[in-house]
Amino acid sequence: MDTSRPHSHPPREIVSIADTCSAALQSMPRLEIWLKELGLPVDTALVPLMCLQTAFFTPWLPPETCYQVSRLTVWLMAIDNVLDAPDAADAGDGPDAAEAAQAAESAGPDGTPTRVRAWHRILSGRDSDGDGDDPVARALAEIARDLHRKGRPELTAVWRKSMHQTLIGMRGEREAARAAAVGGGVPPLTDYLRHGAWTIGVEQQVTALWALMDEPGLPRRLPLLLDALRQAATAIRLLNDLRGHQREQSEGKADVLAIGLTEQEVYQRAEAGLENCRRTLAPLTAAGYGSAVALERVALWHARMYHRFDPVRPGQTATSPLPGGSGSAPHARHAPLVPPSREAPAMSIEQEALDAIASGGPCDHAKLAELFDRLEPVDTALLIGTWQGGGFEHTSENAALLTKMRWYGKRFVDADHVEPLLCRDEDGTVFSYEEMGLATLREVVYRGKQSTAMVYDQLPIIDHFRRLTDNVLLCVMDKKAAPTDFFFHLTRVPASLPQPPGDGS
Repeated sequence: MDTSRPHSHPPREIVSIADTCSAALQSMPRLEIWLKELGLPVDTALVPLMCLQTAFFTPWLPPETCYQVSRLTVWLMAIDNVLDAPDAADAGDGPDAAEAAQAAESAGPDGTPTRVRAWHRILSGRDSDGDGDDPVARALAEIARDLHRKGRPELTAVWRKSMHQTLIGMRGEREAARAAAVGGGVPPLTDYLRHGAWTIGVEQQVTALWALMDEPGLPRRLPLLLDALRQAATAIRLLNDLRGHQREQSEGKADVLAIGLTEQEVYQRAEAGLENCRRTLAPLTAAGYGSAVALERVALWHARMYHRFDPVRPGQTATSPLPGGSGSAPHARHAPLVPPSREAPAMSIEQEALDAIASGGPCDHAKLAELFDRLEPVDTALLIGTWQGGGFEHTSENAALLTKMRWYGKRFVDADHVEPLLCRDEDGTVFSYEEMGLATLREVVYRGKQSTAMVYDQLPIIDHFRRLTDNVLLCVMDKKAAPTDFFFHLTRVPASLPQPPGDGS
């Protein structure tokens, strides 16, 4: 794989519109041929839109990347037509679409449609070719093989997880629609938004782009990136619901407006989500990381698209802002990304800390103390799970000890069971080092705020936590008789892949 700089970072000079259009134009005929040969239930008139959007996402990457991600987007539209349509007539044009919808409804013993189980097997690597009679399966197998061959394994795994979640989310939406049709009510907002973020397609596009980038250190930045990605995907789902509400209402589908939010509330939530995404990404985009720039551009494209038209019905253009918006403010607020100048703008303390965590670099002790006092406390529920740790300096006695132990992080099982010293053995395997005892979680007042803290069972040490994001914590070790507090950070380790339905392994 080519490891030249353009694969790692966007170029500092602005990529021309001609370059972007060139990548899209090279992909269009290939994508249309691929779509027709497989017989996927997607209108070929959408091919230019699919290619143009992908070329916009990462114009510094080669045309081959544009083609691969455009192909993935077409596949996502195909399964949306097959699984999310209320009947076969809405699954596309022609008898193939009707057969696809009927086959998707043929369920296995656990209630999961047989074809969907086959798609999960392909994503899990247990079927590399796909069912010869199922064009959707053959297309997915081809996409997965190519991404496996050309992508980075640790990032391809993140993409596969997002794809599993797409299928799980679409099934959940289908079941919710059926329940509502027989008077069963609408799903809770939290459940709807979780599934909606999975099925809108943003996460799958972005994680595929990450897998195809040769960006040094990208896996280390994943927790921050994934936090921003979830905010973006949820915001785009909300804008999708605003733009397509009348169409989806006529098709019997639930959306946030049917659940009970007003248009203004939906719009404000979407705008806040996009702004939070950009704020989370700010230190990474300022440093020129292509992974963050790509995510920001994906969010920008989709937000602007939904301000103008419904991509499911692209012929029905819109000239006014979305319901709940005001004038052209949304377009002004989400301006096109300009590559950072050589002198990056001044960052807030939060951004400095996040950038230090992402890069593994140092951060000033006084600034960390000021930031710690400003951040919100955490509760036990937020802590549950496994977290990877790190320090902001490497010269103190505490830092040297943790380095010698090959400290990895912490695992919070529940309030009474904490493994504070996860370490790596010589082979790199993570284990719980328990010679210094375990720990418990207790509510403690520290520096004027009450928060959940970790109390060692056998050591005179209390670790205090404050929330930078839901997935990143700023922490301080309060050690009895120690002259100086030791600041460190914890980053949530992403959960393992969801188990595909019916998989007993």
